[in-house]
Amino acid sequence: MHLSELIFKKKNIFFFLMICIIAGGIMSYQSISKLEDPEIVVMLAKVVTVYPGASAHEVEMQVTNVLEDAISELADIESIKSQSAANVSVIDVELKMTVPQKEIPQRWEFLRRKIQSALPKLPPGAQTPMVLDDIGDVYGMFYAMTAEGYSYKEMADRADFMKRAFLTIDGVRKVSIYGLQQSTIDIILTPEKMAQLGIMPIQVMAAINDNNSPVYGGVYNAGENQLRVSVSDKIKQPSDLENLLIKGSNQELIKLGDLATLRMGYNDPLRNTLHINNQKALGISLSMESGENIIELGKRVDKKLAELEKEMPNGFKFTKVFFQPEKVEHAINSFLLNLLMSVAIVILVLMLTMGLRSGIIIGVGLLLTILATFPFLSMAGGTLQRISLGAFIVAMGMLVDNAIVVIDGILVNLNKRKRNKQVFVNPPKRTAWPLLGATLIAIAAFLPAVLSQDTAGTYVHDLFLVLCISLFISWILALTQVPLFSAIFLKTGKINKQNNSYDGFMFKAVRRILSSLLEHKVPTIALATLLLFAAAFGFTRVKQTFFPDFNYNQAYIEYKLPYGTTPDKVRKDLDSITRHFLSFNEVKMVVTSQGMSPTRYCLVRSLGEVADNYGELIVDFADYETMIRMKPQFEKYLRNNYPDAYTRIRKYNLSVKSSHLVEVEFSGPDPAILRKLSTQVQEIMHSSPYADQNTIADNWEPMGKMLQAQYYQEAARRNGTMRSDISNALLAATEGLPLGTIYDGENPVEMRLKLRKSDYSPLQKLDHIPVWNMIPNINAVNEEQIQNLMYGVTSFDEVKSEVIRSVPLSAVTHGVSMQWEEQVVHRTGGNRTIQAECDPIDGYSPALLRSDIQKSVENLPLPEGYTMKWMGEYELQSTALHNIFRFLPISLMIIIFILILLFNDYKRPIIVLLTIPMAIIGIVPALILTGKPFTFIAIIGTFGLIGMLIKNAIVLLDEIDKQIKEGNRPYQAIIDATIMRTRPVIMASFTTILGMVPLLTDPMYSSMAVAIISGLLIGTVITLIFIPILYAVFYGIKNDSFNPTNKAIL
Repeated sequence: MHLSELIFKKKNIFFFLMICIIAGGIMSYQSISKLEDPEIVVMLAKVVTVYPGASAHEVEMQVTNVLEDAISELADIESIKSQSAANVSVIDVELKMTVPQKEIPQRWEFLRRKIQSALPKLPPGAQTPMVLDDIGDVYGMFYAMTAEGYSYKEMADRADFMKRAFLTIDGVRKVSIYGLQQSTIDIILTPEKMAQLGIMPIQVMAAINDNNSPVYGGVYNAGENQLRVSVSDKIKQPSDLENLLIKGSNQELIKLGDLATLRMGYNDPLRNTLHINNQKALGISLSMESGENIIELGKRVDKKLAELEKEMPNGFKFTKVFFQPEKVEHAINSFLLNLLMSVAIVILVLMLTMGLRSGIIIGVGLLLTILATFPFLSMAGGTLQRISLGAFIVAMGMLVDNAIVVIDGILVNLNKRKRNKQVFVNPPKRTAWPLLGATLIAIAAFLPAVLSQDTAGTYVHDLFLVLCISLFISWILALTQVPLFSAIFLKTGKINKQNNSYDGFMFKAVRRILSSLLEHKVPTIALATLLLFAAAFGFTRVKQTFFPDFNYNQAYIEYKLPYGTTPDKVRKDLDSITRHFLSFNEVKMVVTSQGMSPTRYCLVRSLGEVADNYGELIVDFADYETMIRMKPQFEKYLRNNYPDAYTRIRKYNLSVKSSHLVEVEFSGPDPAILRKLSTQVQEIMHSSPYADQNTIADNWEPMGKMLQAQYYQEAARRNGTMRSDISNALLAATEGLPLGTIYDGENPVEMRLKLRKSDYSPLQKLDHIPVWNMIPNINAVNEEQIQNLMYGVTSFDEVKSEVIRSVPLSAVTHGVSMQWEEQVVHRTGGNRTIQAECDPIDGYSPALLRSDIQKSVENLPLPEGYTMKWMGEYELQSTALHNIFRFLPISLMIIIFILILLFNDYKRPIIVLLTIPMAIIGIVPALILTGKPFTFIAIIGTFGLIGMLIKNAIVLLDEIDKQIKEGNRPYQAIIDATIMRTRPVIMASFTTILGMVPLLTDPMYSSMAVAIISGLLIGTVITLIFIPILYAVFYGIKNDSFNPTNKAIL
């Protein structure tokens, strides 16, 4: 028994299921995970290795190279990229997207084991590498905590308390704090004081180490009891340092507080700071457990914060820098409004064109389809975000098309004054298989996107889920709900009052046009072919963009001064820029960070550099339009007032894997040649009228200055001075020599020994700083001095002063000279690489800029062993399209198989496939006229358009076959079938087009909306005109051809 017949016998069951659909849909909508964008796991880990004192090239060859060789042995590695700088190696390890999400922790464990196995090959002095596998975590709730009048330590204590409180909230996965400053105690010695008291730094270091190191006294057995034995007088708090006793030259015990000046403070200069509107702050960021509802979690966090704020001292304030729950709620509400507007438009159009009751029947089916999709989407692991909600709008035409075809057949029967159950059962029975085939084809059209194993494919995964689920549900409802509701609500008498005949103006116009063109088939096909080639040529003028910018009212600004600039200078500039920005009423908030990006608070932005000369500003504007309007003004201000800085105002975009939109990468062994090639490309970029001149750069730092003490080995050996002694002296005279850590409560405090002048200012002439030996120089005492000591001629202190004494730096070096060195060496896949990079001027696409410089760049002569590769957005888009089109043959084979299955021949499938490219005749001119780019989302929309066109073609061809089988002349059957399909085709296209109208202003979907609207306008003509003509050509049908026994077209 057919499903349409069964539903009339099981009405009660259907109405019960309908109630379940409504209730289940509402409940699932409330509970399903809601996000702003699809959840994408960043399969990236960093391996960080500190190698103190090594140059960038030494780090590269002795550390990075060793670790890269070990990492490359792992399976499923997508890429290995590294940065080798002075003192540190950073390696980025990215897994392939094919790695299942649940296996990612295991892969990082394999990485740690590989790193562990490479440890024996690392040079002495290199610290144990750290594997950071959580850098991809997104902390979508980012607060700035300010506390006027409080110290960093007091703020840190409060932030730590907040962290523990936030972690108790259900759904919060991690809490990160940015801007914490390391507490320090500077033990400041002066050469004059040390000489006066006869004490060397080594004695201070030894005393502190002895009193700060844990000692073990064993266990004392007292009968049947055991007692732990310890030694007292360990340094327990900073004040204990002042009373630490040190023996002077005359055997006198001196307190450290009398010998040195002890200063409590923080790292100097401060690094990795955060300010909001020029007020110091700490950043507190929260990440969400996977599968949570971010909107509900945001409410729980807000509630908890409100409770905690009541207990806080006056002066503490929390400001939302980036709060994803609000953005998600706004995005979902906006999309729901678009969706509801689309549904309302579709239902209204159907009511006006097919009758009030017919429109209501189809509208109820549409709402049931949407509600029924939510439970299945939730069970399939999908989420509700802008992509999955947008999928409903993309599928709108296809969702109502099934119902339109069925109800149109029912209306035709009722218009003939038929009134029995078969009137409502036969149309869905007759069209069930063609509609199912068309539905499967529509789903198959999206297969390449969902099978794409990259970020873009993951991003649109939920779109495929929604389409797949909703289209199947719409097909089932077309066979059940539509005939059942039609039998209840549609009356024969009512139908007669509606204009349901085929004698209306629209049908007459289609009949005349089609009849005329059928007489001129060859010219018509030739014209269509010419238009197709013209559109293909015009496609080269369409803007190409991978993903559009997000319409946030916020932008972030990268600010980078020349290498070697102090953090204080960067912070001073950021403060000045903030004051200027806040002078505009349109600017609501400015958050600055020095040293690095404060946190990964959203997926659609890249993280900045980690360097002392780097800073960042996050600027909130009144709205997105204001940000776009003021962006050129702020860019001009930055470039005019801070000419030494590299500045770039960036909008939020999914293309975050590339630093710039246009990048050219060279690979080869010699840094000098790589720099030369990069310079040549940058000159080409400067010559392009489409390139933003201020963004042209490369990813290697310029050669940097450094000071190098020239070790005088002969003199140093005579004095018993080691290279490490010199480095310790230099460290004490500059940053401070680390002596260990003590604790102030639970807060660690680093101790540092510093050599300063009597006024505590830094020593300016490094040649004159005292260098002391860590090991007594016994070679400084000869046999005569030992005899004099034994006979009392020489005192012990005199001998001691010879064995343990300092010398000026100039006595053990050839001086301190200025040197030039590489600041950073980049590698990809084990090879040195450099990227010349830039962005296009606003209004021009990266593809246009790339095409303008492509020939000149690719004509550059490359030395043997060097390669060139386009990176940036081109590489991201090429990879995404390659992954999509790689699976296109599978999709085509499925579509062709279904077509052959439906028609049982080859000609009609070929007719359907020939009509698909014709859609670009409408798409290309529309994109050019509107200035919209052809984005990745527009490509996905085009797949949906293909599904709609094929669906219409299948039903039309099926109707032609039906007419011929019923004995009509083939020529007349083509015309009559087309007339019968005119209303459903136009209605489906018209409803889809109007349903797309709300998306025309959406930054993400506007290009797709233009492509679908224009493609459907031409697609409707293709379906109603071009397919009948091709049918007539393929089967040799002419006006006078009548052969009822012609089986070739049956």
